[in-house]
Amino acid sequence: MDLSSPLFLFLFLPVFLSIYLINNYLFQIQELKLPIILAASVLFLTWGEQTALWWLGGIVISGYAAGLVIAKTRETGGRFSLWLWAVIVVDLAILSFFKFSTAFGESDFIQLHPPQIPSLPASGLAVPIGLSYITFQVISYLVDVWRGKISVEKNFIALSTYLLFFPKLISGPITHYKSFARQMEQLNPSSDDIAAGFRRFLKGFVKRALIASQLSPMVNAVFNLPTANVEPKFAWLALIAFAVQIFFDFSGYTDMAVGLGMMIGIRLPENFDFPYIAQSVNDFWRRWHMTLSTWFREYVFFPLERRRFKWAGQQINILIVFVLTGLWHGFKPTFMVWGLLHGFALAVESAGFGHSLKQAWRPIRHIYTLFTISAGWVFFRSNSLLFAFEFFGRLAGNKSNLTPIPFSASTPLPFIEPSFILALTAGIFFSLPISSVWNKFCAKFDGHRIFLLLFFEDVSLVLLFILGLALLLGSSFQPNLYANF
Repeated sequence: MDLSSPLFLFLFLPVFLSIYLINNYLFQIQELKLPIILAASVLFLTWGEQTALWWLGGIVISGYAAGLVIAKTRETGGRFSLWLWAVIVVDLAILSFFKFSTAFGESDFIQLHPPQIPSLPASGLAVPIGLSYITFQVISYLVDVWRGKISVEKNFIALSTYLLFFPKLISGPITHYKSFARQMEQLNPSSDDIAAGFRRFLKGFVKRALIASQLSPMVNAVFNLPTANVEPKFAWLALIAFAVQIFFDFSGYTDMAVGLGMMIGIRLPENFDFPYIAQSVNDFWRRWHMTLSTWFREYVFFPLERRRFKWAGQQINILIVFVLTGLWHGFKPTFMVWGLLHGFALAVESAGFGHSLKQAWRPIRHIYTLFTISAGWVFFRSNSLLFAFEFFGRLAGNKSNLTPIPFSASTPLPFIEPSFILALTAGIFFSLPISSVWNKFCAKFDGHRIFLLLFFEDVSLVLLFILGLALLLGSSFQPNLYANF
């Protein structure tokens, strides 16, 4: 199930919110709030993917048990590190198992002759949604317990709610247990929280339906070709469109997740801060998928830094982190090269280039950053390294060996619909901090004027939501890009 699907919008969400808010305002039974959220989360993750319950349930139960054992052995002075590493290795093995089967296909995986589990055949095995995010949160929880930063959670329902919380289940944001647990103790969303959450949810939907989904057909038409048999102008257009598409799809999902959390009474962390205005690759990663960057920095990079090599140790550690970041997205050479490209840029910046870059003219810094990010997106979106390198040739103006493709195989090319141009223009415009400018403008007013401005904003948002819904229902639904990771 996806947050933008009609099933979620018109059945799951209304039923869940009705039950949850009736209990919150009418019955006010605090003990029922977490079970309601957990039941909804389990239903959400198993809808159409019943086998996901086996894997995700096993990870949650093992994480809960391991936390108790680690806390107990820590108190008695035992070797609690062994329990930590045992669970981490098993969870990462499960994650790798699915990453491998996704990257290389079911047939290649079956040739490895994996052991058969009753009711869980290797053939036709469903990949659990949100597996990467749940795995990382289990690891962060156990490491924090091991470090003594948090107390072990003895309430199984509370820990399960944290790990399976459905708004962040598919694509994050990744949350730390400490801040989440503190909020679970006092779930009581106000009417202002619900209204603000509803607005944020609608904004996210509009981003995905009116921008990301409208760019998807053209991007897929180019990048899903067997070879980069596309004219340079369309190659550039597809690359720019993909950069806008992935940002608005992913940040739109985050907006919807954050909005849902606000309606429930949970403040989820922000994940994006206008990444395309970054002045360096380092700055980009402070703005893009911020919770993933924070996770790798805290649980991988800092531990590596405590054991860094004497020569170029920090640069090597940066490369290690970004190779792992690439593998987190998938066991494909294209993702590894994407990670290495970003890691190399960050390593060079940390070695001294970053200081020189700060002295450069601002447009030069911005061009360098966008060039590096765009080069990375080519590898990220390409199905193979061969396609990626051929695509770079098209970007450079190479028109050799271009052959006509039937329209049935290249639709919607060579025709670019007005809706695509409009969505791309709007995407580029709203990639800039326009909302910050608007908020500052509104802050200058009060009384009736601010009411009229906010009323205009809300009406516009509802109308855009209706338009996005009409487009969604009138075409094939485009799933969340990051749901695959």
